[in-house]
Amino acid sequence: MKNAFFIWSAAFLLISSCDKNDGKQRNVENRKPDTLAVSEDPNPIPEQENVDYCYLSAVGKDSVFLSYKVQDGKVRGKLKYKNFEKDSNSGIITGKITGDTLKVNYKFASEGVISEREIYFLQDSGVLLEGIGDYADPNAAKKVYSSPKAINFTKGQRLAPADCKTIEPKLK
Repeated sequence: MKNAFFIWSAAFLLISSCDKNDGKQRNVENRKPDTLAVSEDPNPIPEQENVDYCYLSAVGKDSVFLSYKVQDGKVRGKLKYKNFEKDSNSGIITGKITGDTLKVNYKFASEGVISEREIYFLQDSGVLLEGIGDYADPNAAKKVYSSPKAINFTKGQRLAPADCKTIEPKLK
């Protein structure tokens, strides 16, 4: 009889101590938000002043090189898209960091033409995810996103941290 009591007590304690699954996710890592939920970000982009940050993406024969520095709260740097058998481009970026998002204006040269466009990079687990979205006026001199909340960060380039000594020569 004592054994049955202990078994039932242990079973009751085990069942009552388990958390119920209410369908809500907690402590989710590697999140890929659909919107720019900056206030919810557990991993803001570092904003140390006068420190070089470098990133690289290489997919097949295509590469993206990014180098920037934060000075007086503003981001300045260089970005280069080196594409195989397609137009490549390179130029400068200027912008700011808002929580987990690097928001920059990219002024670049491609095939002898100077262009400007807005680009957002979302930090996720140490990498930068390039945002892809519709531009308000694709024919404007400077292209800006029509709806920043509709930017998709799962379809763009995935830039991993890289050694600035190897990235800087690629940006010249």
